[in-house]
Amino acid sequence: MEIRIAGLIENSFVDGEGIRFAIFTQGCPHNCLGCHNPQTHDFNGGKIVEIQSLVSKISENPLLKGVTLSGGEPFMQAKELSKLIDEIDRNKLN
Repeated sequence: MEIRIAGLIENSFVDGEGIRFAIFTQGCPHNCLGCHNPQTHDFNGGKIVEIQSLVSKISENPLLKGVTLSGGEPFMQAKELSKLIDEIDRNKLN
C-alpha cells in the first residue's frame, strides 16, 4: 500500500514529546487562513511512498518516542495511515 506525502522529518523535536518521526501528508481541502504548510494543499503534489518503506525508516531509530502525523490533512488518507499505524504496532515500534 502507498501513501502520498509532502515530506518527512526523521528526528523532530517540535512535533510532539521526545524525538518524533514526523510524516507530513499531501492534500488538504480546508485552505485555513494562516496555514503554515500551504504547499501541502495540492492533492497531486508531493510524492508517493510505500508504507512499508516508512515502517522500515521508523524502525531504524531506537530513540524515537513516537510518530507524528501532520499535513496537509491526514484524514484524507485515513485508510493508508491506519495501515501504517497497524504496521508500526505490529512491529512494536514506538
